[in-house]
Amino acid sequence: MWGGLQAGSKYGRMDPGLQIAGEPSFGELLRRYRLAAGLSQESLAERARISKNGLGALERGERRTPQRETLALLIAALALAPEQRRALEAAARRPATLRPGDRRSSVTVGPWPETPSSNLPHALTSFVGRERELAEIVALVSEHRLVTVTGTGGIGKTRTALEAARLLSSRAVEPCLVELAPVRDPALVAAAIAAASGLQEVPDRTLLDALVAYLKNRHVLLLLDNCEHVVAEAARVALVLLQGAPGLRILATSRELLRVAGEHSYRLPSLAVPSLEEARTLASAAATRYAAIGLFVERARAVDRQFELTGENVPIVAEICRRLDSIPLAIELAAARMNALSASALAARLDQRFEMLSAGGRTALPRQQTMRATIDWSYDLLSAGEQRVFERLSVFAGGCGLATATAICADEGATENEVFEILSSLVDKSLVVAANDRFRLLESTRAYALEKLTAAGEREVFARRHAEYFRNRAVAADESFGAGSTFAWMAAAELELGNYRAALEWALVRGNDAVLAGTIAGALGVFWHRSSLRTEGRFWCELALSAVNEAEQPRIAARLWLAYGRLLSGRQQVGAAERALRLFESASDERWAGHARRQLAWVQYYTGRAAEANDAISLALATARRCEDASNEAYCLYVQALVESARGRAGEARSLCSQAIAAFDASGDEIGYSTALSILAEFEFTDGRPEPALRLATEAQEIQLRGRDARLISGIYSNMAAYSVALGDHFAARASAEEGLRWASRGGLEIEVAILVQHLALLSSLGNGVRRAAELLGYVDAQFTADGYQREWTEQWSYDKLVSALRAKLSDDEIAEHAAAGAAWPEERALREALFHDRTATDSSMG
Repeated sequence: MWGGLQAGSKYGRMDPGLQIAGEPSFGELLRRYRLAAGLSQESLAERARISKNGLGALERGERRTPQRETLALLIAALALAPEQRRALEAAARRPATLRPGDRRSSVTVGPWPETPSSNLPHALTSFVGRERELAEIVALVSEHRLVTVTGTGGIGKTRTALEAARLLSSRAVEPCLVELAPVRDPALVAAAIAAASGLQEVPDRTLLDALVAYLKNRHVLLLLDNCEHVVAEAARVALVLLQGAPGLRILATSRELLRVAGEHSYRLPSLAVPSLEEARTLASAAATRYAAIGLFVERARAVDRQFELTGENVPIVAEICRRLDSIPLAIELAAARMNALSASALAARLDQRFEMLSAGGRTALPRQQTMRATIDWSYDLLSAGEQRVFERLSVFAGGCGLATATAICADEGATENEVFEILSSLVDKSLVVAANDRFRLLESTRAYALEKLTAAGEREVFARRHAEYFRNRAVAADESFGAGSTFAWMAAAELELGNYRAALEWALVRGNDAVLAGTIAGALGVFWHRSSLRTEGRFWCELALSAVNEAEQPRIAARLWLAYGRLLSGRQQVGAAERALRLFESASDERWAGHARRQLAWVQYYTGRAAEANDAISLALATARRCEDASNEAYCLYVQALVESARGRAGEARSLCSQAIAAFDASGDEIGYSTALSILAEFEFTDGRPEPALRLATEAQEIQLRGRDARLISGIYSNMAAYSVALGDHFAARASAEEGLRWASRGGLEIEVAILVQHLALLSSLGNGVRRAAELLGYVDAQFTADGYQREWTEQWSYDKLVSALRAKLSDDEIAEHAAAGAAWPEERALREALFHDRTATDSSMG
């Protein structure tokens, strides 16, 4: 059994929390009767004297059982026949869930609960049909650890897999969507999984090893979407993860199988459609039970509220769906034209196109040809201006805003408003998706548009225009970091990540312009450093550094070395910072030389070279002030504060840190502000003032939670736990440590996990959990030894208190014996023991 799912019938049995019914739910039946009556939600709501939102909630299953008065009003408004009335009343009385042991064969989609960590997108359109397919996929995933949903482009693999993931989600199963479509280089598959999972960089460990460690003790469902273009690497990564993480399940979508041992495939069929003979005598209400017709009718009504399915046009609509092979995307593209064409005119135009493709006696068209025919037909209906914009949109990966589309796709002299009108028309025709003020092509239509752009001889022209635009955008962003909200800055960079990747691939991987690519990779240095994409950042920086000539492009190479150095660890950072500094100086770029000198001072401080760090940061600060570089000046101030603290100049360190906080506050830089607050909190605690330290750390924590950086957040929680122990508030200390442990575990941050386990061991040592505390001490020591990590002041304080508490109750031999046992524990055991709540622990102050 896994995640509440177990075998039972042919396709397994679902968790009792999921509604499985052989008969339609109340919401399904209500919607079916409304459509059969030719009523919109608004019309029925008005007739029944209820709100449109309330009616929508009933149809979606968000409100399972209507009030008796509401049910009566709906029955009257729909003018139901006696048999229909009884069916609707019976559906209203049916329970929302099945009792354990019940076995039915279909799944009813309802308001399924999602875990807080779920990144599944909210559906913007209804999901029509596929009840049987959903039940079968859910059962397969419950029984097997790797399931791949295959099928042609446009068949609905992604949407169906998302619905299956929603049905499978619960607090015991964490669904995680990994969109591989924007990933062009197979080497970045693991990085895409890490980014979607929120996994942070783990020093001295490959990203794949870090993923295994992160997933090995969790019950996670990875939804790997669109694997076909990176199928070999996706298969390799999937195999490693499945072998190393026994609680992991993978649901993949691809046009071909991964071909991994243990893989179970599910080929998604076309939507159900009646045969030609059946359609001739089929009533409209019965016709919508066929998923293909139901989808066509719903999408047609979305563009033409007056459209009605009648006995006369049922055979025509059924014919359209059949000739489109009942592929959902093809049906939606066709239905979108119902605002301009009748069903007969649509069928006639479609017949002409398929007649051409069927020439030569072919009776069975490959799915790809069918999809191409559908898009060909839709493309031919566009004006010349619409065709040009449609083709040029194909250079974007992940979409774009209106201003960007105008800058890259518009004809010379075209206004933003004119481009908006064209984009709106393309959205109406279902060729472009609009959401959150951005426009994008579906992957199948993007591939089609790119072929058209290539055939027109314009692909390289617009690929360069795209790359140059995003080079300029990256440089402008790099120059502006710290001059305003850094959280907003990070969000803006992440939004365009697909386009940055596309530009880097065209310029660097395809060898079109190494200098342009190096400029982008270097300018994104802060983004790589502050996000969970450090591995990907190193990949692009290394590739660019191997292609850019330092002698000819010293400044671009310098920015690359500065970006690359921040993604390294330990003494490697020193060499990179020194090289960046030399190159900036050779390029006479004083301002950025100041940035490189600040980075050099930072790594010198952390590698124990305080005197050298003091010289470097003093020069960096003077440069920042001379160049009026306010952001760099603020960062220099808090680095200098750390250096002064290491030199024993506590008063000067406090003053510098306070100056940095004021500067960050003035500029709106949340990352700098909260980091400086954390440093000031440490200064307070070092001086024996845990109360103000906790106040400062709490403020920093509230800010960092908006940025959701697992490393920074777990570190702040760790410090807060120590401060609370010093204040004698052991309940608050445990709460902070446990929350920090959740963040550190989620981020795959092993040393942060060990530090937090140490704090929890200290708390156990204060009550009756002395033996457990000694065992945890052994586990923590083993982790520190393996990593070579040296405890900082607050961590050493906690460690000393723990050892002292143990020695007050156990002999040295007893401590050593228990610690030896704990040193052999796996992380899962250590976490379980650390999180055991010792309710007899004292709450007295430790002084």
